[in-house]
Amino acid sequence: MILNWKLIIKKSKALMEKQTKLNKSPPLQLTKIAIEKGKDLSKSHKVDKNLVIVSLYLAHTIFNQQKSSKIRKEHPKLSSNFVKPYLNEWKIPIKEQKIILNSIEAHHGSIKTETKIAEVVKNAECFKFVTIEGSLIYFHELGKRGTNYKEAKKLVLEKANEKYKLLTFKECIKDVEEQMKVINHIFK
Repeated sequence: MILNWKLIIKKSKALMEKQTKLNKSPPLQLTKIAIEKGKDLSKSHKVDKNLVIVSLYLAHTIFNQQKSSKIRKEHPKLSSNFVKPYLNEWKIPIKEQKIILNSIEAHHGSIKTETKIAEVVKNAECFKFVTIEGSLIYFHELGKRGTNYKEAKKLVLEKANEKYKLLTFKECIKDVEEQMKVINHIFK
């Protein structure tokens, strides 16, 4: 069976946008950074770009703005469980479903990535927070949520350093080394 990946990606994006409005988070601009990096990494690591893009769109379908909330802490597993019926409805074969679900569940590094595709997804997800653009988007988002200036600076710096440590691809690390210096300078 030949899958219509263009349609599946469109449906994944629509589901992500719907859920983002419902959850009031995460910012769509951050997802766009992850998607673009995922496309680049898919090409350089010779993996299926379609699986990467779908996984990135679906990784935060269940989410919460509150850092300490149970939903936020468990969103990779919750999002994975949430999207399972959609993957079936979209007639994605079980093999590809397993790859997508592991990519979603492993994007925080708390469980093992089982494929190179999942590793690409994890690096693309982390990458969005270790760029100057991503840090500024996150800082702005924190301000919109009512986080005070000092706390927002602290949270941006924590997030950038946390995600930098999770990067495993040398080209991602090299791409953001200088940006991380700027981020650390701006937000200290």
